[in-house]
Amino acid sequence: MPPRGKERRGVAPGGPAADKASPAFWRALKTGDFVGVSDAEAFAAALAEGGGSSVDYTVGDIRRFALRGPGDPAARGEYRFVELRGGGPGPLYLAVVDLPESLELRLYFIPAGLESGTRDELIDRGETWLFLPPPDPDDFRASELEYAPYPDVPELAERDRGLGRKFVFSRVGTASNYGESLDTRSPVIITEYEASAPEGESGPANPLLLVLEEGWMRSDGTQPEEGGYLTILLGKTASAADLDVYPA
Repeated sequence: MPPRGKERRGVAPGGPAADKASPAFWRALKTGDFVGVSDAEAFAAALAEGGGSSVDYTVGDIRRFALRGPGDPAARGEYRFVELRGGGPGPLYLAVVDLPESLELRLYFIPAGLESGTRDELIDRGETWLFLPPPDPDDFRASELEYAPYPDVPELAERDRGLGRKFVFSRVGTASNYGESLDTRSPVIITEYEASAPEGESGPANPLLLVLEEGWMRSDGTQPEEGGYLTILLGKTASAADLDVYPA
């Protein structure tokens, strides 16, 4: 929680609340700061049963990823993942998506039942839904698989307030985004999906699915046969008005 005696005014680390519309505001977030989430109901319902009741979080690890085109040293945008530690079975992740034409805030969590791992590890667990089928299912390398434009996301990934409905996820854009970690210089692939509901039905509480694949290529330009390390996140867009920041 914010330190005792501090009013809940969303004071930025170095500026007034109005600065929340600026990328510089979110770049100033640091480990140990506090973030209040006003719209926590959807996340409380989507996280594991009995958790997620807290609306005040402490900033943990902050990871930065730059988007770069092939052979292009200039970054075309940045994804900043801010770990928010608080109540519930696992952390939330505030994603600050800073693109030349827009700034978008999102809140993600790792859904129960979808564990992280290399491509090989996911395939060994039977989680092939993320990828298109290989030409020869008996002879392929995990690193060669392409992300499916319409993945058959398991029902467990979107319980949608316990209703157990299944939604259609489609890839945002025509391809994945390539870049690198600004902290480790590891190459990354960021693939985004969004869910839609059948006509006449309400959409899911958390319609955004993001797949972060790290280390899909070695420093010598070759690809490891087991593929990169995948983290699968589920979430929704967030309004700056629903996020209050309190410096440590």
